[in-house]
Formats: sequence, structure tokens, C-alpha cells
Amino acid sequence: MKRHQLSRRTLLRGVAGGTSVALALPLLEAMLNSNGTAHADGTNLPRRMITWHFGNGVALVDPADVGKGNRWAPAETGPNYPLTPQLAALEGVRDYCNLLTGFDIKASSKHRRGHHDGCAGFFSGYPFIELPHAENSYSSKFGGPSIDQVAAAAVGAQTFLPSLQLAVSKRVITGEGPTLQYLSHKGPDQPLPPFFNPQEAFAALFESFVPPDDPTKGPRVDILDAVREDVKALKLRVGSADKIRLDAHLASVEQIKKQIETLPPACTLPGMPIETNMDIDGAEPIELVNAAMVEIIIEAFRCDLTRIVSIQFSGSVGYHIFKSLGHAKGHHDMTHDTADNEAVDQCTIKTVECFAVLLNRLKETVEGDGNLLDNSVVILGSDAASGYTHSVFDQPCIVAGRGGGTLRYPAEHYHSPSSENTSDILLACLQSVVPEATEVGATNADGDGYSNTPCAALLA
Repeated sequence: MKRHQLSRRTLLRGVAGGTSVALALPLLEAMLNSNGTAHADGTNLPRRMITWHFGNGVALVDPADVGKGNRWAPAETGPNYPLTPQLAALEGVRDYCNLLTGFDIKASSKHRRGHHDGCAGFFSGYPFIELPHAENSYSSKFGGPSIDQVAAAAVGAQTFLPSLQLAVSKRVITGEGPTLQYLSHKGPDQPLPPFFNPQEAFAALFESFVPPDDPTKGPRVDILDAVREDVKALKLRVGSADKIRLDAHLASVEQIKKQIETLPPACTLPGMPIETNMDIDGAEPIELVNAAMVEIIIEAFRCDLTRIVSIQFSGSVGYHIFKSLGHAKGHHDMTHDTADNEAVDQCTIKTVECFAVLLNRLKETVEGDGNLLDNSVVILGSDAASGYTHSVFDQPCIVAGRGGGTLRYPAEHYHSPSSENTSDILLACLQSVVPEATEVGATNADGDGYSNTPCAALLA
């Protein structure tokens, strides 16, 4: 019996209020080759990149002796490395998490300005550009594109959105220039603002939920109702496994919509009540917003709506507060007071728990003969090793995922014996998504961040 095949670009279509709507589909068996390792037309499964940032680094081992380092990585290196309390939440995805320590942000050699170097240098390989700062302690912008935008420039045209920028905590510093305000940058003068509101991020990907002719009245006609007839027709053309996946996909889209609607309400435009990332009794719902953003990413990847995502979980010099931990002080201030070192450590543990939500969902989501984490690279970094020291040496760094088979698996803890360049990490990650890439970082006189040597410890 001839196996029916579908194009990866097949959409569910319908009409809502006289307007044509479309809903992307997840990867179905009918879109794959016979063994599930590639698309039916022979092209490879998509590879994806996520950059994930949290601000202010981590706690000190001993606040009375900063020379003892930070609470983050185990002393043991190699495979099967033990998880410290700070990394314990990664147990279920340990084999996917390459832990990289002992690296230096070479792009910081020109300035040495702590948080500014830590964010711009780590995520781009370029030194930042200083801006006038008469009213601020310091101000800067990225000196070049962030690594996610280098990837988006190469593969973004293949998807509905070239890239998606998301943020969780709203306590972002805005007075020291774009470097600390944004994570994703196309170039020095092109920062990309993120979505803080999960509903707005959802609408960017599934905008047919809101009729374009009257956005103030809400979703009169649900897109799932609009495409119902097309779903019935498609089910006649696919096998039993794909029928189950279709039903699961539609249920997932509806569940994401409901999950977002449970977040606290706020009016961001006059007369337009929407659900958003709104404080509850003065506290940010960080865990709820993080979970909602994760589900949006999963659906975006399943439907190949974008392959490049940046997540600013908390900002550089961020003043986020984990009220769920009983804290009342902004995180940045806590990191600068050694008396709060234990509370900072609690924040690190909570932050990694939120990061693990993303990794576990990627691993749980089947794609072809593997899962989304198999075909992704996720780069975790911060803007300092410790907010107290402002050091950019040995900043927290995890590279998760297999990058379509290009990255080391099972993962290892690698400690650089020679303070290798963090840009080597970026190049290895970039090549997992853009195999033809040969270099990253600054190539001019400020080229200490330049790399044409991918980190060998990361390669499969």
C-alpha cells in the first residue's frame, strides 16, 4: 500500500468572520521518510537555537573569601559529573547538559565593565560600544549581532518568524543602554525588544485567535472551530498515529491559550483588557510566566514557526524578586551584599529549576525518531560570574541539546585548562544550526572576542 506523504508546510485552513485563517501543523509521520530521520522530501529535520539569560551571576562559595569561587559547578569533570545543589533540577536532562567552566570572555579585554562585558561579550563575541552616560553610572550598546541573530540571518527566512524574543521578569534596568535592557541584537543600533506578555507572544505566532478587523472585542471565533472541517478532511488522508497527533496538537494549542488566560489581567491599551505578565500583590508571577513562555516555544518549534529564540529570564543588573522564596529585595542588590549570599543561592536554584522546565519539555516532545532537544542547542549564560565580584571569568555556562547530532552526547563537564575564549563556545553552537559558519565575534582592532575555532569539548 502506497504511503501517503504531506509537505512539511501543510496548514490547516478555514474562514472566521469572512477572514481566511491558518494553523500550522506539527511534524506528522506523513511528512517524514520511512525511518523518521528526515522529511519525506529528503531534507533534514530543522535545527534550532535558544539563548537563555539570567542576570547577576550566582552566589559565592564563601562571602568572606571571594577567591574560593562561586556555587555552581562540581569539582569533578568529565561524563556523569555530579550535580551540585544549584544544578540538581537538571537530573532528568543531565545527559543533554554540557557544563563549561574556566572560560574567559575575551571580548571584554577592552573595557572590563562587569555586567556590560558579561552580557555583550558572552552572547555576541563583540566588545560593547560605550554610550554617553552623564545621568547613569555607565551606558553601552552591543558591538555586533548577538549569536541568535547571526543564526537567524542564516535560517530565519525559512520560517514564519525569523526569530522570537521573549522575557520573563519585567524588572529590567533601562537606564544603562541597550546592552543591559535587551538580550537579542541584530547589530549595534538594532536591539530587538522581547515579549514580556505571553498572550502577545502567542498572538504573534497564532494571531488568528483575534479577528484582525476588531481586536478590541476578543476572539469571537476560535481558530480551532474555523479549521474543523479541514481537520476532518486531513484525517482521511493520514494514518492512525497521525490522527492521534493531530488531536493532541489541537488540544495543546487550546491548552496554551487557557494557560495564558489564567495569568493575572491588566489593561495595556485603553479599552483593551488582555491577560498579561502582571504583578500579583506586587510580585511578578515568574514561575507562571516562565511555564507559559515554554509552552509557546514548544508549539513554535513543533510547527516550525521559528527556529531561533532568545529568552531573557531575568535582566542584566535585574531587580527581579522571587517572592515564592520569601524574598523582598531586588536580586541585583542582594548579590552586592554578602549578608544575602544564602538568599542569592536560593535564587540560583530556583532559576535553574525554571531553566529545567524548558529542557524537560523539549525532551518530552517527540520529533521524528527523537525529540526537540535532540535537534536543538540551548545556550545558558549570565552577565557576570558573581554580581558581587563583577568578574566575567568563569561565568555560568551550560550548552544543552544535541544540535542535530553535532554536539557531545552524553554530555560532560569540561573545565578549560587555559581560560579558553567563550566565543569558541558560540561558534560550536552556531555550527550546529548553520554548518557553513566559520567564525564569530569581532574581526577589527577590538577582535579579542573573535573565534574561528569551535570549542572541541562540545563537538560530537
